[in-house]
Amino acid sequence: MEQPNRPRRAAPSVRNAPAPAAPRPQPRPVRDARETRKQARLRALQRQSVWTGAFFLAAILTLAAVSLALPDRDFSPAENRRLKQFPVFSVSSLLNGSYFNDWNSYAAEQFAGRDRWITLDLAFRRLLGAKEANGVLLCRDGYLMEPPAAPDTAALEKSRDAINAFAARHPELSVSMAVVPNAAAILTDRLPENVPLRDQLADISAFASGLEGVQFLDVSPALLAHSGEPLYYKTDHHWTTYGARIAFEAIAPALGIDGAAMGYDTYAVSADFEGTLAAKSGCHDTLDVIEIAVPRTDVLFYRADEGDPARLATLYDDASLSGNDKYAVFLGGNAPRTDITTTAGTGRTLLLFKDSYANCFVQFLYPYFDRIILIDPRYYYASADDVLRRESVTDVLFLYNANTFFTDRSLSEVLAP
Repeated sequence: MEQPNRPRRAAPSVRNAPAPAAPRPQPRPVRDARETRKQARLRALQRQSVWTGAFFLAAILTLAAVSLALPDRDFSPAENRRLKQFPVFSVSSLLNGSYFNDWNSYAAEQFAGRDRWITLDLAFRRLLGAKEANGVLLCRDGYLMEPPAAPDTAALEKSRDAINAFAARHPELSVSMAVVPNAAAILTDRLPENVPLRDQLADISAFASGLEGVQFLDVSPALLAHSGEPLYYKTDHHWTTYGARIAFEAIAPALGIDGAAMGYDTYAVSADFEGTLAAKSGCHDTLDVIEIAVPRTDVLFYRADEGDPARLATLYDDASLSGNDKYAVFLGGNAPRTDITTTAGTGRTLLLFKDSYANCFVQFLYPYFDRIILIDPRYYYASADDVLRRESVTDVLFLYNANTFFTDRSLSEVLAP
């Protein structure tokens, strides 16, 4: 049977086809959110760095401007030394680099508030466990010490040759020498642990072995025997009056001095002494006591400093006790030449070449010589032979601390004929 015709369905038109369903929105990955937060933090840190850098740059520029505006200081009373001055320009200094080195030194020593910055630097170093500050050892029991200096070999050999030649030219004189070790070589139990230091006692011994015609007076054993006692100041590089007395009594027989164990009247003249090591390191934890020792003797004397017509019946300068350099109470500090004339009646005149360690040592010497002529070669520009021609010198003593002597370049000039 024939099937009835069914209507055919029209083919769907592409134009009329239903649009595909839009994809469902997917949530942003967690990683994208983390990256966004990280970028935000980085931008915040960058802004913080910019502001921090701007602050420090402004502080540095302000400090530099203030430093330039203030007059330069010629001398630092706290450190008892002269400060670097504005460098003088020259083509040669520019070419050899010394001009810029001088500029760095000038800027370091003349910037505003320098002493306070040194103290702040020390506080920061201590937090980090530092054992030294600005070249100063931070030791036990409040001691500040200089590290033993490495000898300037060329200068030391020149000094030794000059001393030997001087002794050879003057065989009629009794010539002696003492090089005093510094605190770090004697008070070894106060040193910070595991700090490598030179063996200063070995350096002294090596120097002494090359002397000819000179009696070397080794004060090290006597000082080591009293190392538990106050031989050196805690805040300064000098030895104390007590340390000088221990050394004097040890070497007196070799100097031909009898009765060196006479009594002394000891007086504390300052209880608030802060020395150069305190200023250099910025450490102000300790104050020292300065004492003087007056021998119980009937010997009278007067003192005259070169260039000063005054005759002083004292070895001490009370005015220094109100200043920053209280150690200058001994002889008023360093002078090129100081003459002490006494009533000892021993027929002996001592020519003493010295540094500042001798300033408190001479109070023990004066009862035993008719005259003592002290010469500090760092400030004296005449020849020692000229002194010998004019004065009836019988004895010569060289007395230095090791750190000064091992780097000294002035003694050989004064000893030159």
